[in-house]
Amino acid sequence: MAEREGHVMATQRSGIGAPLKRKELERFIQGAGTYTDDVQLPSQAYAAFVRSFHPHAKITGVDVAAARALPGVLGVFTAADWNGVIGAKGPWPLVTDEAHHVGESIAVAVAESRAAAEDAASAVVVQYEELPFVLDPEVAMRPDAPRVMSDMESNVVREMHIASDDIDRVFAQADHVIKARLRTQRLQACPIEPRAAVASYDHSTGEATVWTTSVGVHGFRNRVAQILGVPDMKVRVIAPDVGGSFGAKNGNALEEVVLAPLARHLQRPVKWTETRTEHLALARQGRDQLHYIELAARSDGRVLGLRDHFVADIGATNGMDNSVTAAFLYLTGAYDIGAYQADAYAVATNKTAHGSVRGIGKADAAYVIERMMDIVARELGMDPAEIRLKNFVPAEAFPFKTPTGAVLDSGRYGECLQRAMELAGYDQLRREQPALQTRPALRRGIGVSFAIEPTGAARRGVGGGYGTCRLKMELSGVVSAYPAGGQQGQGHSTTVSQIVADRLGISPEMVYVLGESDSVVTPYGAGPGSSRTSSTTMPAVLVAANMLRDKILRIAGHRLGVDPRDLRLEGDTIRSAERQITLREVIQIAYQDVDRLPPGEEPALEVTGYFVNPNIVYDRDEKGRRNEFSSYPYEAVVAVIDVDIETGVVEIVKYVSVHDCGTQLNPRIVATQHLGSIAQGVGYALFEETLYDDEGQLLTGTFMDYLLPTANEIPLLVLDHMETPTPFTPLGAKGAGETGTISVPCALGNAIEDALGIELRQPPYTPEKVLAALESTRIGSPAVWETPV
Repeated sequence: MAEREGHVMATQRSGIGAPLKRKELERFIQGAGTYTDDVQLPSQAYAAFVRSFHPHAKITGVDVAAARALPGVLGVFTAADWNGVIGAKGPWPLVTDEAHHVGESIAVAVAESRAAAEDAASAVVVQYEELPFVLDPEVAMRPDAPRVMSDMESNVVREMHIASDDIDRVFAQADHVIKARLRTQRLQACPIEPRAAVASYDHSTGEATVWTTSVGVHGFRNRVAQILGVPDMKVRVIAPDVGGSFGAKNGNALEEVVLAPLARHLQRPVKWTETRTEHLALARQGRDQLHYIELAARSDGRVLGLRDHFVADIGATNGMDNSVTAAFLYLTGAYDIGAYQADAYAVATNKTAHGSVRGIGKADAAYVIERMMDIVARELGMDPAEIRLKNFVPAEAFPFKTPTGAVLDSGRYGECLQRAMELAGYDQLRREQPALQTRPALRRGIGVSFAIEPTGAARRGVGGGYGTCRLKMELSGVVSAYPAGGQQGQGHSTTVSQIVADRLGISPEMVYVLGESDSVVTPYGAGPGSSRTSSTTMPAVLVAANMLRDKILRIAGHRLGVDPRDLRLEGDTIRSAERQITLREVIQIAYQDVDRLPPGEEPALEVTGYFVNPNIVYDRDEKGRRNEFSSYPYEAVVAVIDVDIETGVVEIVKYVSVHDCGTQLNPRIVATQHLGSIAQGVGYALFEETLYDDEGQLLTGTFMDYLLPTANEIPLLVLDHMETPTPFTPLGAKGAGETGTISVPCALGNAIEDALGIELRQPPYTPEKVLAALESTRIGSPAVWETPV
């Protein structure tokens, strides 16, 4: 290994930076993965849930008699059974007196089969007293609006405000103030595997085991232990193979929480697997922010200030999620905008609760600033690439502190965008564009975007700022690795094995990584959400690997009478210039012949490494500023589209992406993560939207209505990568999981407006919306809204 500028750099074909295939790939391709729904236990029963039909209603009665009498039904349980019959501690996790959105869980039926459980749930009769409801977040903010929950004083769950001292002066003196109203749509994560859980209880030991699709095993174990009234060590939580998450499985569903008490009460295992309709109706929903934004600019295109008033629809909850803070802190994006004001409102409505979906909050921020840069460029008669290059944070300014307190770690923004323009043939595309606008039905559009992706979030009382990894060299010489956090399809096992192998001078095949999360053996640490693994867990793996290497060398050096600094690890041998010892001899000393250990050296070859990311500021200053994320990958995109003005269909002709996530620990995995991210972004840009009717009923409860892209809709992509290491971790790597998703709605929205000269300010850009926009306001028309007070 070599080291450059404080970062570990690759020198081996199989170590850090090598494009190895994912270890688990063959197993998955052969259909040999083990997911939660694959867990089949003897005498296993099945749970199904009784759900509200109303967006807001008081529950006046629950009649379970008919359901309990059905064949194969083992029990139907309500809030009245929780503490007495079931023997659980604390409040009933499901609805007790009042339902706040369609689909909210009220009761649970358990039966011999899944079909019987669903029949029993359908047979439960719930008496409701319908209550007023509200679906529009701006309406919900009014003092006279119906309360989403009857005991709420206001539907505004939280508001946040920040302003630079000179914001009014900057806007007063600006040559131009450009306004826009921009909205992101409500959407779903839609992992290929829905949520699921299986719980069993051993009465002879008083121990519960729960299999779950969530990788947050330690927090879930604590919650289950509290409900069962047992010590944490009496609960084991396992997250086997996870078929994707994209935020939907960060944390546990309420339905999962009730299974262990039911298993104890019924004396048999209980499984719940979410249907796709349940997922679309009830899994956390994302995006759905409405922004009234203004930029102050000089006539030469320099953006001086940003003002934004935005409302986030957080659904039926009285607790704000992270989407508001992320958008609030990162609206300036990749640009050096000195004056800043934001007023943010998290507003409850009678919809399913909001939560983590790939790009939470940061996607909203990127969408708003990237659409605005094009709007300003058009207003000033500038090229959209030119205005970005004029306003980027310069490479020499990093680490760069924004007006919100965010500390952007590293970047070569201008170089990245210019590389994308070069790969796309941007100048030639612009020269050809006028002639292509004369075709009978097709119009050519060129869109540019440049999105940053804040990764590695950490918050007080929540965690996320450090990673952990335990390594053990076994008697055979194989290294067992137990990283914190688990994985959800990202290929972390391969990358962990590369880092360990690199530092120990062995093959990655000699490193066995526990891919599943298991509360018995997996150490506590940050989970994989927020694309944080590269900036927390992987540095912890490096720390642990260095600790293990150093211990091996100390033992070998003591035995050989050589300074450990003069030794090197080469496979199964430790060598100096003149002497050598086998790794097997060192292992024997560490575990058996402990009298030969160096003085003060502990036995065994087992270590635990921790890494605390230093680029986090947990507490806001007096102006509300802080740095919530640890690293900032970014992506430049040039998208070329054709729009059929007769049908409204948008076709992606070319999509060029240049991505920089710092050091690529495994370029093959980075590329596949980025490809998948872009594919999901195509769905968000062109197809996906969660819709409710005026009665609060979900309109998009199946994939017939909630449309996903297929392989046919994913264009041929031109990808390139730069590597600008972050200075805050020893590996220099940043997250790589969300940038592609974030960029697509920005780039395609800009391209459509470029092609048609219309205003289309909310994805998805469906044919219906394109045609409607063609019939309505043209760019340059007076604004038809005012910023709310």
